[in-house]
Amino acid sequence: MAVKKIGELLVESGLISPEQLEEALKESQAGKGLRVGAIIAKKGYASEVDIAQTLSFQLNIPFVDISSATVDPEAIKLVSEKLAKKYLLVPLYLERKVLKVAMTDPLNLNAIDDIRFSTGMEVRPCVATLSDVTGAISRYYHLNEPIEELIGDLKKDKHVEVIHEPDANRDISEQVRKSAAPPIIKMVDSIIIHGADNRASDIHIEPQERGVKLRIRVDGLMRETMQLPKWVQGPVTSRIKLMAKMDIAERRVSQDGRIKVRLGDKSLDIRVSTLPTQYGETVVMRILDPKAELHDLAGVGLLKEDLERVKDLIERPQGVVLVTGPTGSGKTSTLYAMIGHIKKEEINIITIEDPIEYELKDVNQVAVNEKTGLTFSYTLRSVLRQDPDVILVGEMRDAETAIIAHQASLTGHLVFSTLHTNDAISSVIRLKNMGIPSYMIASALNGIVAQRLIRTICPNCKEEYSPGTEEIRRSGVKWTGKKLYRGAGCPSCNGTGYSGRTGVFEVLPVNARVRSLISSDAPEHEIISAALEAGMIRLHLDGLKKVAAGVTTLDELTRVIYLSKSEEEKDGVCASCMKPVPAGAEACPHCGRFMKKNCESCGKTREPDWIACPYCGMRFE
Repeated sequence: MAVKKIGELLVESGLISPEQLEEALKESQAGKGLRVGAIIAKKGYASEVDIAQTLSFQLNIPFVDISSATVDPEAIKLVSEKLAKKYLLVPLYLERKVLKVAMTDPLNLNAIDDIRFSTGMEVRPCVATLSDVTGAISRYYHLNEPIEELIGDLKKDKHVEVIHEPDANRDISEQVRKSAAPPIIKMVDSIIIHGADNRASDIHIEPQERGVKLRIRVDGLMRETMQLPKWVQGPVTSRIKLMAKMDIAERRVSQDGRIKVRLGDKSLDIRVSTLPTQYGETVVMRILDPKAELHDLAGVGLLKEDLERVKDLIERPQGVVLVTGPTGSGKTSTLYAMIGHIKKEEINIITIEDPIEYELKDVNQVAVNEKTGLTFSYTLRSVLRQDPDVILVGEMRDAETAIIAHQASLTGHLVFSTLHTNDAISSVIRLKNMGIPSYMIASALNGIVAQRLIRTICPNCKEEYSPGTEEIRRSGVKWTGKKLYRGAGCPSCNGTGYSGRTGVFEVLPVNARVRSLISSDAPEHEIISAALEAGMIRLHLDGLKKVAAGVTTLDELTRVIYLSKSEEEKDGVCASCMKPVPAGAEACPHCGRFMKKNCESCGKTREPDWIACPYCGMRFE
């Protein structure tokens, strides 16, 4: 088969007739500089795709669509532009010592021999169309100018050094070769630097029909950075996959990887996830700083009374303390702050995490690995044989882990963990649904902390304002006679009016009455009543206190915490002292202001600013 020509194979397959081949050969020999395949396509006897796919079938060589393929910039550097133009080919990627090459003529043995000789690699050809190959040559061998223009707004004055894990089999020459910084590598480095400099928790690279969108998540909200042209999608994705040691040839399934990089004197841990979508692979990079300075317990946003309750929960010698909330609500940071508060030389603390997000000094941290069987439950059993005093379980994902954790607390250990629930009370219901007996929950549980993260007002552009009618309606509370605060927007907060985040909390201490209700499977509303009597402040009320204190805004609070209709009807804020008023209160418990909503004489709905009822004329005190 190898001695046959392309034209002969196309005739054998029935794609063109012998007469058409003869005509194309004559035109080619006439010295017009076109190859036979190009002439056949030009004359309309067959399309470029038909020719390439026919060759692929006849030769049993894979066909590749370069426009959607992953092209490795490192592979491009192996083959010179002169060689690529001479034989009309494009190197795709390197797999061990095998170089995958897209060729218009996979039967050209001279081309394969020349590449093998110049690279020292085995060559595995693929079939591609002529226009795809010529377009790819001009694109990938001339990236400097357009790339520099594209990343003009991003910082390029720093260098991103990839920290490789120790590998005895790694070739030194390979490290030297990869140390160069071609344009695509500069672009990926600039994207990472931009994310780190803007305090982004995640970087999103999202392919679209005609371009690639670059977005970052800052303070919990997505922010669009720029639109990149479609042609950078393949090289950028390939570069990130290489850095994360992922399979760059696999684009049909999702993959996970990890990159350790150094930006100046700062080391970052980047978790990479790829997902095949309609227009290509979307890439999400989560940025973690293992050596970041963690908040102490007083700095996470707890009110004074809640701070004292939390300290009481975590300073006990045994029991279970749960931190609940949705993904990205700051549960891990709160757990680390709790560990930092109780940490001392006399106790042995072991954490089980997935992954280890921050390094804790003098704490033994274990990363679970589901692929190797190192699950939460398996690791927790092993940890119990390590003589721990305090155990942090990153998440109670299954019944087995939850039961072992509760049993460990009953045998004298202090256990911290997280659950994904909306509030503190629903965590009890979730534990019961996981199959943990009620008596065990009641006996083991010290308390539950539910939380959310809200953005704080930028201190540089903070200003007073009066909330509008729509804002008051959406918040479900009445703010009359007092000013609130918001950020006007300035360069330091990128015009958002917010800078940084703090927590909104709901602390449920499990006292004797709550314990009794849990063990007797009492309804949820009875447990809530008992918790409120014990001093628990609901999430939205804690948030309202922070709004009144000028920490955040009503808009931000309603964005993060949903206020149900019943809460909107019952709860409010005192217009005199700007403190939240509990449901059903007739007077403000803080300043004594009258809070009744109806006229005592005629029963009509009463507005807070009325001096007398307009319906019956009754004068209010």
